[in-house]
Amino acid sequence: MPKSYEKKENTFVSLLMNIVVPAILLTKGAKFAERFDISVSPALVLVAALAFPLAYFFWDFWSQRKTNWISVIGFAGTLLTGGIGLLQLSPFWVAVKEAAIPLFIAVVMIFSRKPIRTFLFNDAVFDVSAIESAAKQRGNTVLLDETLKCCSRVLTASFFLSALLNFVLARCIVRTNPAVDSVAFNEEIGKMLALSWPVIVLPCMIFILVALWILVRGLGRASGLSFEELLRKKM
Repeated sequence: MPKSYEKKENTFVSLLMNIVVPAILLTKGAKFAERFDISVSPALVLVAALAFPLAYFFWDFWSQRKTNWISVIGFAGTLLTGGIGLLQLSPFWVAVKEAAIPLFIAVVMIFSRKPIRTFLFNDAVFDVSAIESAAKQRGNTVLLDETLKCCSRVLTASFFLSALLNFVLARCIVRTNPAVDSVAFNEEIGKMLALSWPVIVLPCMIFILVALWILVRGLGRASGLSFEELLRKKM
C-alpha cells in the first residue's frame, strides 16, 4: 500500500489566523466597536485577537493528529504575549519574548540535526529513503551529512537574524506600558504583527532559499539523482 503523508498546512490560512486577523483586531478593534457604541475593554480586545492564533493551533493539532514542536513554540509565544498585556508588564518584555522564541530555535539547531529534517529535508518534499540509499551505495554518506550540517548552519543563522530583528522591531514599535494606556499597547502590538512579515520574514526567507539551494545541490552530488528523482513521488 502507498505510504500516506500528513495533510499540508494551508499557508494562507496560517497567515490569516496568526497575523492578519490579530493585527486588524488589535489596531482597529476598539475604534470599530466605538462606531457602534459598544463598550469593549482593551483586555477583551487583546484576548479576542489572541484567540485566533490559539484556535488555529488547536485546529491544526486536531487535524494533524500529532504534535508539531514549532507550533507548540508559537502557541507558547501567543500565551506569553497575552500574559504580558493582561499582567501589564513593561513593553521591554515584549521585545524579550519576541527575540526569545527564534533564539531558542537557533540554540536547539546548534545541538541537534533533527530540525533540518523538520524544516527542509523531509518526506513531504524529498524522497528521503531513496536519497539516503543512493548516497550510501555511492559511498557519499559523509557528503550527505556535510550537506545537512551546512544547511543547518544557514538556517541557524536565519533564526539568529530573526531574533535580532524581532527585538529591534518590538523595541521600536511597542513603547507604551499597558498599565498606562492599554489601548495604545494593543495597537502597537498589532502594528508589530503587521510589520513582522516584510521586516522579519522576508529577510529570513533569503537564508532559507540559500539553504534550500545548498540542500538540493548537495543531495544531487551525494546521491547522483536528478532533481526530479530527489523529489517525493506523489501517491
